[in-house]
Amino acid sequence: MAMSAFDPMLVYVYDALCPWCYAIPPVVRQPVDHYGDRLGHEVLSGGMVRDDQVREIGGEEEAARLRESYRSIESATGVRFGEAFFDAVARHRRRLDSEPPAIALAAFRMVAPGRSELECAHAILHANFWEGGDPSSDAFYRRLAERLELDPDLFLETMGTDEARNRALYDFALARQLGADAFPRLYLQTADDYLHLVSRGDSSFDQVRRSIDAIGV
Repeated sequence: MAMSAFDPMLVYVYDALCPWCYAIPPVVRQPVDHYGDRLGHEVLSGGMVRDDQVREIGGEEEAARLRESYRSIESATGVRFGEAFFDAVARHRRRLDSEPPAIALAAFRMVAPGRSELECAHAILHANFWEGGDPSSDAFYRRLAERLELDPDLFLETMGTDEARNRALYDFALARQLGADAFPRLYLQTADDYLHLVSRGDSSFDQVRRSIDAIGV
């Protein structure tokens, strides 16, 4: 199809609580690296756990259940979940809510304009699923800011603003509009109002590349 004045970009829809998003980052990293300056990219928070789905988890039984559930993801991808994650779930209760990490991504955009949002998204996933941090706690985001070489006080202050929360909610609305009801999802946007789904999460890089090249960028 003929390209308009719109600069095409990759749109990655993920959720910080999604184990598949942790396990298959090459779904987005490899296309971003491959297409370089030809394609921009942005990250949207999907809102996997919201409203009446928000809940607390914790305890040894919950940790054992997650360990068993994630074994199939490890087998399929070769990626390991951290023992620190399962230990943390076993020892402490935590609130599952997609909103705080989505606000963190929005705050990252605000305090670090021009930096890749993938930095923040992947750092959140690593801190959760490998290091066992609690993404519902302020301490989690203070450590995240330090890792991203941001001022922790400024980052937490920005997370507390209405603007950051509204941006996170807008991400959720856009993800729903795109029909992203599971994660990760990768789209190629070729016009203001037109996006092509190029990966449902389990696609290989070659499959994604062929889809993008067939669209023509």
